[in-house]
Formats: sequence, C-alpha cells, structure tokens
Amino acid sequence: MSLSEQAADTTTSIKTLLDQFRLKEVLNEDISSKTVWLLGTVGNTDLVPGVNAAVVTLERLAFDTQSIFNHGLPGSDASLLGSLALGSEEQNDVYLWAAGYINSRKFGPDIRVSLIYPATQKHIAKHRRQHRRWITETPGLYSLVTKPFIDTQPASRIQWVYNILSKKVEADRIVYEDPDPENGFIILPDLKWDASNAASMYLVAIVHRQGLKSLRDLTDSHLPLLKNIRNKANVAAEKYGVPHDKLRLYIHYQPSYYHLHVHITNVDLEGRGIAADRAHLLDTVISNIEDIAPDYYQKVTLAYALGSDTELWQHWTAHLDSHSTTEPTPEVN
Repeated sequence: MSLSEQAADTTTSIKTLLDQFRLKEVLNEDISSKTVWLLGTVGNTDLVPGVNAAVVTLERLAFDTQSIFNHGLPGSDASLLGSLALGSEEQNDVYLWAAGYINSRKFGPDIRVSLIYPATQKHIAKHRRQHRRWITETPGLYSLVTKPFIDTQPASRIQWVYNILSKKVEADRIVYEDPDPENGFIILPDLKWDASNAASMYLVAIVHRQGLKSLRDLTDSHLPLLKNIRNKANVAAEKYGVPHDKLRLYIHYQPSYYHLHVHITNVDLEGRGIAADRAHLLDTVISNIEDIAPDYYQKVTLAYALGSDTELWQHWTAHLDSHSTTEPTPEVN
C-alpha cells in the first residue's frame, strides 16, 4: 500500500505507521507531564504537511496503584520494587536515591503513544514549542478579529467531532449520552487519558447542538445545556470511581477546536489545561450568565495567551499591522 493510500485508509494500524516513522524534529517536551512530541514522516521522504507528515506523542503513564498493591501481596510472584533494575546509588544521612527502570510487564503499559497522520501545518504548529503572546480581547475586537477568523474555519477541521456525535467512530468509548439535540451531549475519555487511572481522570463532554463554537456564543438560552452537563458529569465520572466532589469542569477559551465542549477532570489532576489564561470554570460561567447578565460573554473582555505560530495569532498580527496603533496591542507573555 502506498503512503497516499495509507493516509486515506482509516483502518491502517498505528503500529504499521510507527514502523515507517522517520524522525525529523523534536517539537516539544513537557517535563511535568513527562511527554514529548515528535515530528517526522511516514516513509523515508521529504516532509510535506498534509501528505506524509506525522506528529507522534509519547507520554509516560501514571502508576497503576491497584496493580502495585496486588503484586506486593504475600505469595505474589513479583513486586514492583523487586522488578527494579537500579544504576548508581547515592545516600545522604537517612536519604537514599538511585535511577533505574522497571523491567517487568506485570504492571501494565507504562507509556502512551498517539499519532496524527497525515499532520497538517496547523497540527505541527500546535505541538511545536513556541513563544506565547498575551491578548486582551474586548467585545469589539472579538467581532473585528477573532469571530471572522472562527467563521472562516472549514467544517472539515471538526469532522472528527461529528463522527463521534454520529457514532461513526469511538462509539464504544462513550460513557454517557443525553441524545437531546438542544441540551444533550456525549461524554467520553479524552485522548490524553489512558481511561484507567482514576487520579488522572480526564473526560470531555461534546454538545450535540451545532453552531455553538466557543464561550463567546453562550447566553441564558444555553443555561439548561450547561446545567445538564454539570448535573450529569458525575454519572460518567462514577464509572471510574471518581465522586462528584472530586470533579473540575471547565471550558477553554481559546479552545483547541470550535465546537463547544466541556472538560471534566479529577481535581487531583494538575496540568497546563487548567491555567487561568485559558480555563473558565463551568460553575463560574453559569453564575456569570445567570447572576450578572444573560449576555455576559458578549459584553466581557477576555484575556488569554496565544502561541506565536498559531493561525489566530497570525490573524491578530495582520489586523494590528493594518489598523491604528490606538487599539490594544498584544504583549509577550
């Protein structure tokens, strides 16, 4: 099968594609989450975004504490500590440490691999380390700059979302659904989560209603939808043993894709996705609309950070270059 045929064939296995992956660049790394993003090609050819480019994500998984406990019980044939292979050791008073690795497969997978193929220039820019810029977006600037950008995004970029909502793909991963076309949604594990470790639980609720693209679209007419997600999130989370008082629900602005979705995570999970320059807590969103103004998000100034290689930032710079310098100028974060 040729590379073009593989790219068009959605049944090609990730193992087949990874076997042909040729590294071109380390795009980024996150020490806190122990994740690295790699850019390369499928096949030994020159890199062409949208044709043969591929972005690979490698992420170290959290320990499965139940498996560790089970293998540490008396009579068990192995233990986590017994499977360690250690290198040089050091000690200072009562503190001892060493580097090493676990050489047993009894504790389940220890790495998660994901692949985007063929990866477009937008995919590459999203995962490449880049300088961040600060935007102070007034309602006027939203209408003048951001909304026109959002409106020009082709529907094909979120076709994968429609595939989920129509259950053409990932139907077996859905953990909860309210099929109501106005106030319904689907909840499933986010691809960043291995769907096993409750401490790092990460779900996403994707609304059925089309036309809701971002936080800016929300008004009092959407309160039943938002409250429905808030009230039903615990039903999905309880399937992983996470109680309602351990849930954090939030909406990103700017989002990574323009179809309204709500992030549902364990409060113990830390990460960049919950930073104040992007995450808006669902409880606060509901309160702002219900208690302050029904059109709160059409009136409020929203500040956020953008990567300097993102399409939206390029849209902003083009606008600022062609308009008066009296308008707010984004600053380096």
